[in-house]
Amino acid sequence: MRVLMVDDHVMVLQGLKNLLGLMVPGLQIDTASAIGPALAMAAETRYDLLMLDWYLDGCTGADAITRLREIGCTARIVVLSGESDPQLVRTAIELGAAGFVPKRYSSEAMLAAMNKVLQGGIFLPPDAAPRQGSTAATGSPLLVEAEQRLAGLTPRQVDAYRSAARGLPNKLIARELGIAESTVKTHLAAVYAALGVRNRTEAAYQASREGIRIG
Repeated sequence: MRVLMVDDHVMVLQGLKNLLGLMVPGLQIDTASAIGPALAMAAETRYDLLMLDWYLDGCTGADAITRLREIGCTARIVVLSGESDPQLVRTAIELGAAGFVPKRYSSEAMLAAMNKVLQGGIFLPPDAAPRQGSTAATGSPLLVEAEQRLAGLTPRQVDAYRSAARGLPNKLIARELGIAESTVKTHLAAVYAALGVRNRTEAAYQASREGIRIG
């Protein structure tokens, strides 16, 4: 797995890099301290995961996510922020983030959150969720039920769902899967109906709550 970490606080950047390196030996980790270099790196290299500070110097998280998607970055984008206001979390997810980890967390909580992300899950702060619910563990009723719902979908619909859960806009999903944007919309409509949600934002919260892995 290849990761790009973007944060303008050098000590935070180095600390997180060391933490991830210890968690997953051999993980390829690149760093950038500003959005300009990050965009250049993301344009040249295909990253699996991009960890983004929401408050970069001279660039908002919303602008950063938009610009990354515009250049075709298909990495899962996980926001790191000192704030975790529910509306801020929702805004990040609506813009295409596939996770949100508060920097205020203790080292143990941060470790657990990052572990979930590295294993392909979506982490969102429980206190920022629109609906409260228990976090699913492997083999739990919630996760089994979620997997059963996904099992009723076609392989192509599941592919579209996983791409959408990673935060990709329909245009990038269509390019990645080699299908028309209209087909992507059709696939996602079927997915949301099966999952009992209305849109990709609700699907992301559900994936976080139920422990669904998106790759």
